[in-house]
Amino acid sequence: MFKFKKYKKEELILIWRHKISVWVVNILKIILFVGLSYVLLRPVLFMLSTALKSREDLIDPTVVWIPKRPTLENFILAFKSLNYFNAFKNSLITSIIPAIFNVVACSMIGYGLARFKFKERELIFALILFTLIVPPQVLLIPLYVFYQRFDILGIIRLIKGEPLNLLNSYYPIILPTILGGGLRSGLFIYIFRQFFRGMSKELEEAAYVDGASPFQTYLRIFIPNSIPAIVTVFLFSVVWHWNDVFEPSVFIGDFDKYTLSLNLANIRSIITGGTQIFDPLLILPPQYAGAILVILPMLIFYIFTQRFFVESVERTGIIG
Repeated sequence: MFKFKKYKKEELILIWRHKISVWVVNILKIILFVGLSYVLLRPVLFMLSTALKSREDLIDPTVVWIPKRPTLENFILAFKSLNYFNAFKNSLITSIIPAIFNVVACSMIGYGLARFKFKERELIFALILFTLIVPPQVLLIPLYVFYQRFDILGIIRLIKGEPLNLLNSYYPIILPTILGGGLRSGLFIYIFRQFFRGMSKELEEAAYVDGASPFQTYLRIFIPNSIPAIVTVFLFSVVWHWNDVFEPSVFIGDFDKYTLSLNLANIRSIITGGTQIFDPLLILPPQYAGAILVILPMLIFYIFTQRFFVESVERTGIIG
């Protein structure tokens, strides 16, 4: 015969309180998950629904989410208006190359700030963090003039007789990342600094005992052990440069060099031929289709790198 344990009244109350608290927490989690999913996915689903609607569906009041006569005409128009293949190539250039330079430069700077002790270290680090709160619009005119008359200590003027004009090229986007001054580089330096500070000091000392120089220690000890930070910085840099419109719009004036994000920002004028006519039935569907086409490469990129990204974020402690 089975013997059932007899609980006192107080014990039963505690057991039921625990079960109810678990149920309440689970219900709140479900509500929070559904709410966040709705907030995040609704705009994307609305864009997709509108992009698939024909003109008849757009003027039909009975059509809300699911088109009765779905069409790909809006995607075809957006594809042509975005100059997609050429703009995709330009986006790759302005995303992948700066991301690589960001990893190299920011890891070196982060290593120096984390492992070397010198008097101005904290001041330099504070100034680097300060760059994160400076609006890029504040530096617009100085940067424009700097790249319009680019010179290095007068050397270029001495050789060519005049400074270089780097406007209407990708150099104003790529060059700052070589020295750790690109888009969000301050954050990337912070990530590497915090990661390197948490690494074992014994590894560094052992490398020095074996006769390794600081650079060899950085290259052979710290870099192989900082893959999570490298992946995090690379992915963030690619996504932020891919979505950036400000820098390309300032420094690039040739339509053939426009990125996907920049073409998307101008898709209304491209479709209307530069006129001020705004017909929602004409503009919004291809505009939403263009937004999906611009997002799609990053979505595919995230799907293939999701596992590495999640592991890297967990190990580097990045939140938000």
